[in-house]
Amino acid sequence: MRSGSRGTSSSDRDRQPRQLQEVLALGEALVAELGLDQSNDVLGRWMAHHLAGLIEKAKVVAPEERAEAEDRCFAAVLEVWRHRNCLPHGHRPFEPMERVLDVITALDPDEPRPFYNRIALNWDDLDDVDLPTPNEKQLLDVVREFDQVARDVLQHLLARAVEGLPEDTRVWVQRAQAAGLGGRDLTAIRRLILLSGKLAAFGRQQQDAHIDALRSQLDQLERFVETAKVVRDNLAGRLAAAEAERSASEEVKERGRSEEADD
Repeated sequence: MRSGSRGTSSSDRDRQPRQLQEVLALGEALVAELGLDQSNDVLGRWMAHHLAGLIEKAKVVAPEERAEAEDRCFAAVLEVWRHRNCLPHGHRPFEPMERVLDVITALDPDEPRPFYNRIALNWDDLDDVDLPTPNEKQLLDVVREFDQVARDVLQHLLARAVEGLPEDTRVWVQRAQAAGLGGRDLTAIRRLILLSGKLAAFGRQQQDAHIDALRSQLDQLERFVETAKVVRDNLAGRLAAAEAERSASEEVKERGRSEEADD
């Protein structure tokens, strides 16, 4: 699983004081998470002491040295955050989400193009000679619709999977967001938290959009179910024909063996 991108540079003196304070707050949270003394992990304790020392120095250093101290602290916090998925077991901010993130990485449901060789074509972009026959187009459009519905179902199930997410994980997301940081894992978690959240927490416009999206997905899923029934019946027919063909072939072979025995 990838560690998230830093989303900013410690060398940027254009950063806002607010961002510096939020990054320092994130660093203090990392120090508390790693533990200064209670942990048996030597590396974790060293990182916690190192960060704590840099944060403290950035707060109390003389004004003429403050910019350099803040830069060092800013860079150190972001470096630890960038490697957050490599922190010791039990101290990783998004550890409760790692199994879900592994599934997301494997399936990549946010990829706008479909799974199967990215075949969701826009027929209007093709030359006449390349256009599929009506029957081909009908079948390939069904493939495209199945792929999109599969993504919607995956997204729904993943959102359900994080409904019981520990509050600490949500707080880490808020801290990172306040510090202006990004990362693919952070983006995925934020999206799933939003999808799994209570509708009352949204504004009216967001509520309306969410309800419209749910209604559209439900309509699409119902069409998917009807099409799946057609596919099921087609497969059942093919299975019956294949079994009948196998039985007929076995009968022919058995008849041949009987005739050879009679001779």
